[in-house]
Amino acid sequence: MSSQTSLGAISQLYTSYESLILRIHRQINSSAAQSRRQTIIIQQPGESADDWDTFLDQLEMEESVRVTHIEAGVACLTWTNQHRSQVAFA
Repeated sequence: MSSQTSLGAISQLYTSYESLILRIHRQINSSAAQSRRQTIIIQQPGESADDWDTFLDQLEMEESVRVTHIEAGVACLTWTNQHRSQVAFA
């Protein structure tokens, strides 16, 4: 099965908000992001602006996460420890 097909099938199993969370979760858990404790997240075409804003609002409530808005649809996330909220990253 191609990765495009499997991603399409996965996105049908989740709400748009859950798909956004899963995408960012994978990015945050990448070895490069973990070693730097930083990653730049970018809202993808077709992702809901409301989902994006809700997700960033959730992240901003986390003590161990700093959200720096770079421009519309782009933010830099930095974190200080391994704690991840069940709300933001579940």
